[in-house]
Amino acid sequence: MSMNNICIKVDVDTFNGLKYGVTKLIKIFNEFNIKATFYVTLGPDNSGKAIINLLKPAFLKKMLKTKAVSSYGIKTALYGTLLKPPMLAWLKDILIQIKLNGHEVEFHAYDHRFWQDNIEKLTYDEIKVWFEKGISTYFSIYKDYPKSFGAPGWVCSKKALKYIKNLKFIKFLSISRAQKPFVEQITQLIEIPSNLPCLEENPKDFLSIAKKTIETTEYGVLPVHAEIEGGPFIDTFVKLLNAIKQNTNFLTMNEYFLKLNRNNLETRQFKSKILPGRAFSCLV
Repeated sequence: MSMNNICIKVDVDTFNGLKYGVTKLIKIFNEFNIKATFYVTLGPDNSGKAIINLLKPAFLKKMLKTKAVSSYGIKTALYGTLLKPPMLAWLKDILIQIKLNGHEVEFHAYDHRFWQDNIEKLTYDEIKVWFEKGISTYFSIYKDYPKSFGAPGWVCSKKALKYIKNLKFIKFLSISRAQKPFVEQITQLIEIPSNLPCLEENPKDFLSIAKKTIETTEYGVLPVHAEIEGGPFIDTFVKLLNAIKQNTNFLTMNEYFLKLNRNNLETRQFKSKILPGRAFSCLV
């Protein structure tokens, strides 16, 4: 039987996700001898501003399904509204620990909520400011630039892609839920999508579906959230790792990128689609 090659892509969206979830995930990865790739948010945690989305039935259903209060915490639900948003970069020691434990760290967001709620209407200059704040914070912590960008909520705009094209240190993207890698038309960068099941979209059946999908996938990217798999669903995540470890070769996103030949990949633009279990459309 051939080995399955799987990347674990950990998105860190919130202050509590970084403070508590990342620490737990690092411990788990050490136990399984896995090197993962963390995509980190570094600016203000304005998660509380998502409260307006509770008026939308699909979003409310998702929040109930993923045990949102226990996943994110009461404080997180109030950050940016009743409580002043904390900066994730304040947790510099934990951010550094990710790399010290042998994992990759790439750029996910400055203000995660701001991007997710506003990206389609942001101007080029507003996008530029958002990236400049995030990248400068990343550099102040790691004394280096990220090689990859993973967009919050798997959403992006053409204006943002045009800006990203000018970031010469970005070597590849991971901003969609497409089924296989391709060359993104505007940036001409390789897109490595999260093509495996996402726990928060179907917690009830995730374990069986993810195991079956991974067993039939030669190369795949498993989307993980520090707040979910490093929170109330940590036992489910560990069960999955135990189920697949024997026949899985775990690699980082940069290792996967180096294996890809762009000449063998399709060149196309992103499309938008609402996936089962998601409240809003994302890129594919």
